[in-house]
Amino acid sequence: MVKATTIAKLPKGSLKKLTLGQSFAEYDRVLEKSNVFVETPAIRAALDLGRSKCFFVGRRGTGKTAITLFLQSKQPNSTVLVLPELLTPIEDYFSIELMSDTHQRPFKSLVASFKRAMLDEVVSGWIRRGLFSFNRGQTGVLARERNYIDDYDFDTRLLAFTGEAFDSLNKRQDREWLKNINRWKDIADEMAAVRTDGRCDFTLLLDRIDEAWDGSDKAVVLVTALMHACIEMVGVPFVRPLVFLRENVFEKVRTLDKEFSRLETFVASLEWTQELLLELIERRLNVPLISKFPLHGSTWDAYFEQAASGSSQELVFSFCQYRPRDVLTYCSYAIQAAQSKVHERVLIEDLLAARRIFSDNRLKDLSDEYADNYPQLQLILSRFYALGKEFTLNGVADFIKKLLVDDEIKQHCKTWIYNFVHPELFVKLMYGIGFFGIKDDEQVLFRAVGSQAAILPPLTAKTLLVIHPTYADALNLQNIIVSSLNETVDLKQAGLVGDLPGSISLDDYQRTLAELRDALASLPTGQSHSAEFEDLIGDVLRLCFFRALTNVEAKVRSADNRVVRDWVAANHAGEGFWELVRHKYGAVQVVWECKNYGDLAADDFHQAAYYMTNAGGKFVVIACRGREKKKSYYEHVRRISAEHGGFVLLIDGRDLDIIVRRTINGKSIQPHMQELFDRTVREIS
Repeated sequence: MVKATTIAKLPKGSLKKLTLGQSFAEYDRVLEKSNVFVETPAIRAALDLGRSKCFFVGRRGTGKTAITLFLQSKQPNSTVLVLPELLTPIEDYFSIELMSDTHQRPFKSLVASFKRAMLDEVVSGWIRRGLFSFNRGQTGVLARERNYIDDYDFDTRLLAFTGEAFDSLNKRQDREWLKNINRWKDIADEMAAVRTDGRCDFTLLLDRIDEAWDGSDKAVVLVTALMHACIEMVGVPFVRPLVFLRENVFEKVRTLDKEFSRLETFVASLEWTQELLLELIERRLNVPLISKFPLHGSTWDAYFEQAASGSSQELVFSFCQYRPRDVLTYCSYAIQAAQSKVHERVLIEDLLAARRIFSDNRLKDLSDEYADNYPQLQLILSRFYALGKEFTLNGVADFIKKLLVDDEIKQHCKTWIYNFVHPELFVKLMYGIGFFGIKDDEQVLFRAVGSQAAILPPLTAKTLLVIHPTYADALNLQNIIVSSLNETVDLKQAGLVGDLPGSISLDDYQRTLAELRDALASLPTGQSHSAEFEDLIGDVLRLCFFRALTNVEAKVRSADNRVVRDWVAANHAGEGFWELVRHKYGAVQVVWECKNYGDLAADDFHQAAYYMTNAGGKFVVIACRGREKKKSYYEHVRRISAEHGGFVLLIDGRDLDIIVRRTINGKSIQPHMQELFDRTVREIS
């Protein structure tokens, strides 16, 4: 007779106050506690002093940012976080044709500029930590570099160095060009001479590159140059650059770079097993407990009811495609369901109740993740609505035929869908993004989360294509096999794409956004065009922010007519960035002030502070036309934060273009807004 396993009993009320923390690492305060990090192969590679890996590649939600936080906590005095915004202004210096050969001068110019910018960033870190200082009368390469080190950040340095290199290249000034591309070597030699000990050995963490990513060939060239610069820095002992890349960005580099094999040997893939995910959840479940449960199953069993047909872990980990962010999100939904029903443990019914909301969010997130590679991907995914959970290859072929006569698909997916009209290519795409699995002889294989895991298994006549269970509820899929779709079957669509402002059609919405983007790019600066700029910002609010900001009104006067605000929008957000703003700054109303010029003055910030009230909130957005946020701007924001308890968010011309572009591609703009907020907080802290 098998002896029953004893399950540890939770202290009464433990579940009532439990929270697993934030699924986005950059906002997760739980990560500040000890013993919550899970030691994964990627973390071990990041700590490896042998420098075998410098590129950390994974899909969204696989823990890239968590690694940067771990390294910062373990090595606070020798780690520098760099969040580049490098992918737009530098594009003006070159054409894509010039960059086809990585051995030619144009590409070398970019690589040398990256290396020089990274070295200057390390010297800046030395100065901040008291390891180096400039002396009066000092000469040498570093002394000549001082202006870039003291007064520039990573992005502005890179812009300046690239401009110098391409200027001398275009003017055929060979001697000057050679000086420019070799300057990094001179800087490295002098840094080696002044380096005192191991305290000067720094790790540069280059993260969130995809925030400025637009998927263009020029953007791919810039990331490729950054990656080549990193592996060429391997021989510099006091600098170790680590780059954290989303998989869709990495795949673009793979297709464009003829020297990709050089990069691939330095790649660490962010892969997770069920054992590591279990440890991730259990460590968080143990945080509020005084007496901790053992790991490797005991903690999970104390909190979660077991399924009659097997472990309740199976209901979570495989359903979440073995991605840590998804596992955290799903478990948090299940815990909230249990708390609402005053359960003492998370029951199977709570896990099942969490599936629908999780499924809806994951379907939207999947479209957003690949929007730069496949614009309006959600249109394709939505056409699976109410069909079957499984398809034969013939069923997929019929599905593709219907897509190709769909007017919306032809209009909004025309830049890429015709590359996947063959059933096997379409299946490869759907498998690569994690939407399809391959079923053969009753075994279903879904792709793993690693960067090398997207290779399509062989397809045979018996192969069935299975839509991942994660998306079944959101798409209302039937438990049938689709072997054909005859002419009488019309493709429906999920509510995934129906969320548009007012009653505007998708065609009109896309056209209006494209016109708005062109207008923002072409509008002259200056007072004479300020009214037009205000109108364009109003369009941005109505077309791009309508999910969170409503009741948008122009030229709002205070009751005493002393204050006129360009735009005011009601903040009704129930999640994400704008919810954070409402809770943190009481911003039930968000004021947008429009400045049709690039250089902001102190009066602009005084005006923003004047708009802050206890009733409406203390959060103001200044939309301007510049493409650089100066250090002096952050000093004004710091003063306003200290004196008024408020916050001013700066959105420049580049940010406006990113916001509209992401909206056109069907991609969420919340991450970019959060990124702007985070950068500002770091600058004023």
